[in-house]
Amino acid sequence: MSNVFRYFNVFGIAILGTFVILCTNGLTISGITAFDTTLIEEFSWTKSELKFRDFLNLVFAAAIVPFVGLLIDRYGVKKVMSFGLILLSLLIYLYSYIESYMQMYFIHIGFAFAVASAGTMPVIIMVSQRVKEMRGTALGIALAGTSMGGLVITKLAVYLLNNYGWRMSFRYEAVLPIIALIFVFIFLKPINYSNKDKNAKTGLTEIGFMQAIKSGTFWAICGAGFFCFYSILGIIGNMFLYLSELGYDENQASTMFGALFIIILCAKFASGFLTEFIPKYLLFRLQLTLMLLGAIFLSINTVQFAWPAIVAVGLGWGGLYTLFNYVIITTFGVKNAGKINGLISTFESIGGGLGIWLTGLISDRTGDYTVSFYVVIAFLFISLIISIFIKPVIADED
Repeated sequence: MSNVFRYFNVFGIAILGTFVILCTNGLTISGITAFDTTLIEEFSWTKSELKFRDFLNLVFAAAIVPFVGLLIDRYGVKKVMSFGLILLSLLIYLYSYIESYMQMYFIHIGFAFAVASAGTMPVIIMVSQRVKEMRGTALGIALAGTSMGGLVITKLAVYLLNNYGWRMSFRYEAVLPIIALIFVFIFLKPINYSNKDKNAKTGLTEIGFMQAIKSGTFWAICGAGFFCFYSILGIIGNMFLYLSELGYDENQASTMFGALFIIILCAKFASGFLTEFIPKYLLFRLQLTLMLLGAIFLSINTVQFAWPAIVAVGLGWGGLYTLFNYVIITTFGVKNAGKINGLISTFESIGGGLGIWLTGLISDRTGDYTVSFYVVIAFLFISLIISIFIKPVIADED
């Protein structure tokens, strides 16, 4: 019975995290791209005008996520996450009434607060605080929500779009965060323990905030995070338009986009499991190399390399995304996870926001996505060099 309870605890909290991230990331970052072509045709916007919304979303998130981390450390994940889900539902509903890109921009600034409060960082802390054994596996399952969001929300959006139009689609989608809120309210139990016994509870070496930010590893993770998130969100945020420009229709592009997220999903599960057998820093570099190969395929900009690119990018990023978060938690611990993860997330969010916007802007200026993906290749190579400096940190003695 003890083993059954242990697995129920691991998979239960991980699956809850999956559903929360599915809603937050899917509705605001990956799944929302299914509406890109429709919005461009409806309002005659350029790609860069449309994608500037994501830049605002992620840059504002970068500014506020350290403060959200402080709130999580003080008040707990449950309260902060509940606020984020309620706000997200309201904003998705308001999206159905936009008439200009300025209105859209204001909603995406609001998304920053919702995602910072109920997105990846809170879920990572939620899982890491509650799962001691099989932590890598649990994080892999929870972070699969980002892929599930791209798969499920994109397919749902295309279905709603074809049957009800884009405005009504957003109104239906606004129900999803409320469902997630109900699950959080019922199943997420607060945990209370003092800082004194946190090490024993979590099984992690706890690094102080000041020691963390003085370490080379912290800044190496920030640098790699900036360039990697620029690259992957630049790819994902423009993939639907990229495939359309290659000649795929909306349904074909949706299918390929969904396939990308299925591959990412599988890679997240696999990398979380592989952390039990392969050194995490080595695995991190291997996944980064695979993602770099996928970016090279994308830059060729032909139909023949579309599928190889999707496979390589999906496998590389899926594993890398889990590893980023696993490395942070296992290197620095959870005692100061809100502050440490929040500051790292600032770099990731700025990189991701710039990646989505500038990838579209460069494409507008050059006529296709070739040069945009050359930039991605350069940034991923820089990340690979930086990753050499990501190493364990030894805690200071009290």
